[in-house]
Amino acid sequence: MAGSKSSRVGEKPRRSPSLPAEPTSRLAPQEESRALVDRVYAEIQEAIREGVIKSGYRLVERDIAAQLNVSRTPVREALRLLEAHGLASSVTGRGLVVTSLTPGEIAELYHAWEMIEGVAAFTAAQNATDLEIDALRQIHSLWNPDDTAQNLGRLNKRFHLAIHVATHNRFLMRCSRTIDDSVSLLGFSTYSLPRRGREVVVEHGAIVDAIAARNPAAAAAAAQAHIRRAGQLRMADGSDAIRALSAGDAHPQPSRASWR
Repeated sequence: MAGSKSSRVGEKPRRSPSLPAEPTSRLAPQEESRALVDRVYAEIQEAIREGVIKSGYRLVERDIAAQLNVSRTPVREALRLLEAHGLASSVTGRGLVVTSLTPGEIAELYHAWEMIEGVAAFTAAQNATDLEIDALRQIHSLWNPDDTAQNLGRLNKRFHLAIHVATHNRFLMRCSRTIDDSVSLLGFSTYSLPRRGREVVVEHGAIVDAIAARNPAAAAAAAQAHIRRAGQLRMADGSDAIRALSAGDAHPQPSRASWR
């Protein structure tokens, strides 16, 4: 037995078969990969929202990877998410393309958007903190009716996101994100229409005032009127643009440098 023990003196100690020595090291690459997929998704969605790539645009994995300077793996995952969220559709003979909405679908979208924004404003009037109300007022104060349609669209998104955050309702926020995904497919902004920027100063102001006054019913009514008006303008003055957006094949593919 003594000889047996002495023969092990020079051996390296065996690692106990327990948890890995650095368990978080296996998670870091996964988290980094997920962050990259999210970034690619956001880049494509923003390009759709701002009308840089339009309905019917063919989403080619290889080209997008080159455009964004990433490997094809995160692009592939991002495209799967876009399809799952309804922003991309498979078309026979063309592959994956940016989804086209018909005028009827746009009308349905605006109706759902009107209802969701009404509930969000109602709930924000009940739950918003004083700091969140101050943030809404600050965003509203930045509104310049003479700014570009692109900048007004971005500020409008910030405004509505601030309302959604102020609801303190994670499920309502999830519904709002779903609507927002579909809204990004509308492409051209109603802020490109004459006088729309000046109308929204009043509409947003009414929403903020009602939330600050803790008046849920007034906040809901103001928010619904705001979205309803946007829908009316799009379906009337934007009818030609809607027809163009729905005709996916009519849009040329943008150059690689044009949508970043």
